[in-house]
Amino acid sequence: MNATTNTTSQVPPNGIGALSFTPLLAPNALFVATFTILLLIHIFLSLRFPKFYGYAIGMLGGLLLELLGYIAKVQLSHSRANKNGYIMYIIGLTLGPTFLSSSLYLCISTLQRHHPAARLKHITPKIFSALFILGDFICLCFIGCGGSLAAIFASSPVGVDLMIAGLGTQVLVTAVFCVLLAVVCKRTYRHLRKDRKVGYIGCAAVAAVCLFIRSCWRVAELNGGFNGPLSSAEGVFIALDSVPMIVMCILLTIMHPEFWFDRRRLLVEKAMSSGFEVGGKS
Repeated sequence: MNATTNTTSQVPPNGIGALSFTPLLAPNALFVATFTILLLIHIFLSLRFPKFYGYAIGMLGGLLLELLGYIAKVQLSHSRANKNGYIMYIIGLTLGPTFLSSSLYLCISTLQRHHPAARLKHITPKIFSALFILGDFICLCFIGCGGSLAAIFASSPVGVDLMIAGLGTQVLVTAVFCVLLAVVCKRTYRHLRKDRKVGYIGCAAVAAVCLFIRSCWRVAELNGGFNGPLSSAEGVFIALDSVPMIVMCILLTIMHPEFWFDRRRLLVEKAMSSGFEVGGKS
């Protein structure tokens, strides 16, 4: 085999083995730096505002998994035969968005608690977030079990099939969330505009679209197995996975509930608004 070639056929089609291409060092190193910065920011935010522990768990878990996944890709850029690095890459970048999406669901639940117009009939904010986080948990189980089976039984398609089932479930859950989010946007636009929180729901909408794009791509990518025709298309991976996840993480950082729903700031704004109204009447 030519030493300069970037692919190899000496890998199992369905299981985890040697990587079939050499990852690019520069972009993956950049992603490592980006996720490191975001992780440090959220460590600070979680320590500074511990009351939002559910949001923090999702962000810290997702960012850590994304970071580990790209660290693994940097390692694989030096040696694509590193099986431990390959496993860390597959599991990290497949599971990471599942944790991040739970923080997105909690953001909308927080919005619903502060703006009754954002609530759905017969569905309280707690039930809203619980249903979508349950969907995330189901995805996590499918993907985790599938990844483990793929690592143990390299020649069997069962592991890949389970991971595809998990990602397919994530696509479905995200699609339902996008539809409900559109309903929430329509109902609350005037209220949010008045309270100067249109940017909050806008960030949530873009983050949800990023998650949906990434989930659809990973289903298509894994449809041919870990070493299928799309597995070595790193440029497409960066465009449809890496970039959407970075955009989503940045938006979720901007959407931290403390920045938008701090109780003391809300009371001050309400008092100022009441004062203006009284002044206007007088």
